[in-house]
Amino acid sequence: MRFFKKKAHDKIEVHFFDSKTRNVFAKSLLPIERLPESFEASTTFHLKDQDWSVVEARPMTAAEFRKTGKLFLVLSKIEKLSVDPSKILFSLPTVAGDGLPAITPGTSMLGTDAIAIHEDDWRQIEWLPTSIADVIESELKSVMTIHQKERQEYGFTRCHLRPVLPFLSPDREIRLSDLREALGPNATWLRGFGIGGIAGIAENSFAVRLLSSIELFGITDGDRIQSICFANTSVNNIPEPDVQNLANFAAAHDLLLVDWCRVIALPGIHPDYVSYFTRS
Repeated sequence: MRFFKKKAHDKIEVHFFDSKTRNVFAKSLLPIERLPESFEASTTFHLKDQDWSVVEARPMTAAEFRKTGKLFLVLSKIEKLSVDPSKILFSLPTVAGDGLPAITPGTSMLGTDAIAIHEDDWRQIEWLPTSIADVIESELKSVMTIHQKERQEYGFTRCHLRPVLPFLSPDREIRLSDLREALGPNATWLRGFGIGGIAGIAENSFAVRLLSSIELFGITDGDRIQSICFANTSVNNIPEPDVQNLANFAAAHDLLLVDWCRVIALPGIHPDYVSYFTRS
């Protein structure tokens, strides 16, 4: 008996669905070169004089639809804004002023346990050295001013752009191995982190999920940690010993836990950490 390998398709039959009606509104036979390698990143199509964003793709990768020759895309119509730009509100009172981390070429979050963050959540909750406490306090005052003077029902009329602040103090080296030991054997170490809407995983990144459901992520240079941020700070019904371990680690390395949007800066004191992580 002879077995024949299925030929890969160089043209893909694409079915376009409207996300509102869930009905097919267009079909097209597209060369594989005109389609992305994956739909992990935000993707836009221009069809019938209208821009559409992809909200769902089946299958997700070219490797898969190259085999079947078929691709099903659910699209959402991109509506043009007719709102006065001056009346558009910001959803957050502050964002980091430095750029997003670089993405490792050729990587993907698909099929991995990597943490995905929104681009505006970069450095919103982080550990910073107490050596820059004066700078942190000044920036928190600016954020508080946004809360007090620019808050409206559904957002903020202004957003404070924080200056580029140092991550961890260069004279107090913190190693990833130190963090692994401090968080204990029940911590689950993940593939790293990525940014929603962008394909790939951040270069030299790490991520960890604690038994309490707290999630940390950051960037390393070899074993040396350059930044430590928090993706999730809401705990389940077993906050300890994770909260104690985090407070001890912060105290040992002279770190402040800074939550920029909530205007909070905490030293590594256990009761303060309990109040923060168990807040309702």
